[in-house]
Amino acid sequence: MSTFYKTTVKEVKQETASAVSVLFDIPEAFKKTFQFTAGQYITLQAFIKGALIRRAYSICSTPHSGEIRVAIKTLENGVFSTYATKELNAGDVIEIAAPEGSFLLQTQPNKNYIAFAAGSGITPIMSMLKTVLETEPSSTFTLIYGNKTVAETIFYSELLALNVKYTNFHLDFICSQERQEIALFGRIDSSTTNFFIKNKYKDIAFDVTFLCGPEAMIHTVSNTLVEDGF
Repeated sequence: MSTFYKTTVKEVKQETASAVSVLFDIPEAFKKTFQFTAGQYITLQAFIKGALIRRAYSICSTPHSGEIRVAIKTLENGVFSTYATKELNAGDVIEIAAPEGSFLLQTQPNKNYIAFAAGSGITPIMSMLKTVLETEPSSTFTLIYGNKTVAETIFYSELLALNVKYTNFHLDFICSQERQEIALFGRIDSSTTNFFIKNKYKDIAFDVTFLCGPEAMIHTVSNTLVEDGF
């Protein structure tokens, strides 16, 4: 069974109308315990309406930042997500377990990474892409990120800023419920996957692919990439 550590919430940042990112103040005595690899998650637990509720959330900060931050999106009838996005505040004490998980970024120089993310699936990918951009100047990172609307796009402004700052970062938004000049209209499906792999980024030989989002999207993109020779 996991060991849980009491920590204080340092910041609750509103990322979208339905999503927040939560930064934890990790005590110095637990710093080594909370070292992590980009892509991992932590489990949070709290008593909500008299019941002990646990949920796992991916870390969106980078290992070298020294921070533990997760993003949480409200789910319909989601007990913990509703609590976190509506009631949790800076200064609150909450219990979290040490980072774990096998969805890992193995960094190497001179690599071309591509990630397909949808909705809150951006959370571990955000940790990965920032790690690559900040520590591997000889590598590239391409992100295909799908949401219903721009307003629902978690980390939208931060991603745009990273896109301006780093020439080795390629960013594409996809919106399924609105047309925007900055985004491709539609969903992350077989046709859009092929558009990026066979057309827009056909001159990049990708070495590593990461997928995070709804199960159906992951299966569709995975099957399409295998058909494309990945």
